[in-house]
Formats: sequence, C-alpha cells, structure tokens
Amino acid sequence: MNPKSHFKDKLSQVLFLEIKKENIKRLFNTEVNEDIYIPVKSSSIVNQVKTEKNVGKIPISFFIEGMFYVIGADEKFRFNDIYNNILINIEDSDKFIKGKIAENIKHKNYEDAYILLKGLSKTENNIEIYDKLLIVVDELRKLDKSYEDEELSLIEIVKKNKNYPMAYFYEAIIMREQGDFEKALFCINNYTENGGKESLEVTEFKESLKLIINYEKGKEILYDSPKEALSLLLPLVNEFGNDAILYYHIAVAYRILENYEKAIYYLNESMSIDSNIMEVINEFGINYASLGDYETAIAYLRRAFEATKSIEICTNLIMCYLNNNDIKNAKLHLEIAKKINPEDDVVVELDGIIK
Repeated sequence: MNPKSHFKDKLSQVLFLEIKKENIKRLFNTEVNEDIYIPVKSSSIVNQVKTEKNVGKIPISFFIEGMFYVIGADEKFRFNDIYNNILINIEDSDKFIKGKIAENIKHKNYEDAYILLKGLSKTENNIEIYDKLLIVVDELRKLDKSYEDEELSLIEIVKKNKNYPMAYFYEAIIMREQGDFEKALFCINNYTENGGKESLEVTEFKESLKLIINYEKGKEILYDSPKEALSLLLPLVNEFGNDAILYYHIAVAYRILENYEKAIYYLNESMSIDSNIMEVINEFGINYASLGDYETAIAYLRRAFEATKSIEICTNLIMCYLNNNDIKNAKLHLEIAKKINPEDDVVVELDGIIK
C-alpha cells in the first residue's frame, strides 16, 4: 500500500466528535457556518473522550493534535480549511505540536511524526519544517521502500518553492540507490551549485559516482570500443581492486584486441578473488583456444559447461575438439548441443562441418 492510502487508513484510529458551530466559536474563537466534526488523535485517551459528555472538559491539546494529524494524513479532508483557521487562532498550537513531533521522533514513531509535520507545514510554511519533513521521510524510506515516491514528491515541492539545496542531496542518494548514477551526479552537483556545503562526504560522493559512471560506460562500450573501454576500466583497478568482475571485463577487452596473454593475466587476477565465476572460466577457454592451446582450453570449457549447460560454451568446446582433431568428442558434444537447442545457428553450422 502506498503511503497516501496508508495514511488515510490510519484516520480510522482517530475519533471524530460532532461539535455545534456555537461551541466552535466558544472553544476556538473561530466562526464557522455549520456544525463540524473535530478529531481527537491521542489513542491513550480515546476511551476517556468517548465517555466525556461535555466537550468543554476535553483538553484543547487533544483537538490540536487531532486536527494537525488529519490535515497531514489526508490533504483533501472536508474540514481541513476550517481546521487550519482554528489552529491559527489557538495560541502556541505550533509549539505544542512541535513537542509532539519531537516526542514521536524520540520514540522512533517516524510515521506519526511525518504526518504531524505534513499538517504543520500547511500552517507554518518554512525551511525548518521542510528540513524536518525530508529528514523524517528519508528515515521512513530507509525502513520501507514504498516511501520512495513520497520522498521524491516532497523533494520536487521543496525544489520549486524553497531555496533549499539539501533537497538535491536527498534526491542524489535515491538516484544512486536506483542505479541512475548520472542523474545522481547531476543532483549532487546541483546541491553544491545551489549553496550546499562541499564537505568531504559530498566530495567523496561525487568521486564515487564518477567512478561508477566510468565503470558502467566501460562495460557498455566494451565490444564496440575496447580501447576506450580499457581507458575507463584500467584506472578503476586502484579503487575496485577486489572486484573480480572488473578484472573480467578488462580481460574481455584485451581478448577483443587479440592481446590474449594480457587477457589471461587479468583473468588470473579475477580468479584469485573469486574462482567460481563461470564467465571467467569460459574466457580462459576462449583465450587459450585463440593461442592454439586447445588442451588447456578444453579443460576450462568443460568445467564451465558442466556448471552452466550453456549452448554457447558447448559450441566453443566442440570447435576446440575439432581443432584438436578429437572428432569423437566433437560428435558427442554436438549431440548434446542439439538436445539443448537444435536450431542454434552455430550448432547447425557445426553439424554441417562435422558431416
């Protein structure tokens, strides 16, 4: 359930008391044209309120919390405009609700704190409130990913209406988590350009994003532009030296450039970190085959095929057997390949060659 629907559901926990318009004037010094329902949020005293016949004996603080809560939980609630007028006329209602918000945050009840803050933002529209809103909704998002859209919506509101660079900082964090690293870098740059502090944390954030962007771009252009890919990937070894997949991509680039010895060197580096990556085992086979060492190539390819049953690895294995003049095993593995995918183009071609 998305947060907006969830917040509306939470209104079922709120007690609404029907109060005559003349009592509204007497209790809250606010003129209304009709009898209205006033909410009471404090769950611990709901039963007390249910039995209390004289609304004048119910503490005003109960109503203050209830009205802020309803405004924050459902922005289209029928009486919200009236609640806003009432709250403006109650002296220190903002101070009281800020205390309630702080109490909720202290007890890590972030959801109610956020709802009350949203309500407060309708009467007190300033940077301090939006700062707290973003902090609390960010905590909620960390606990529950369904709050991501809620936080992004709030960020857009803040960006349009407030000179508040932290909005870009929070957006950058979300974009990084979503894997949109270029957008994350754009956002963090906007953060500093709009007055955000260039702290060590922010600088490191930017640099890490640039490295990841280079990594992603290097992988993307690997087969079309292996030299350019290497210019992006090789400098990352110092930063991601324990990343077996990085070494694998570097090896692939060298293999495409027909520098098989270097490719094997980086494959060994990858294998020293993780010896169970089948793409690496397969690459060993391809590189040794390219060097004419079919025995070694077959040993690697057999291991990779036994683990993956990949049609691509099987056809590589068949070609190695053919080049090694082992027709018996070539035919045996061709039959295996036919069972996996008899219509594969390479399988059909190898079938014709063997026949």
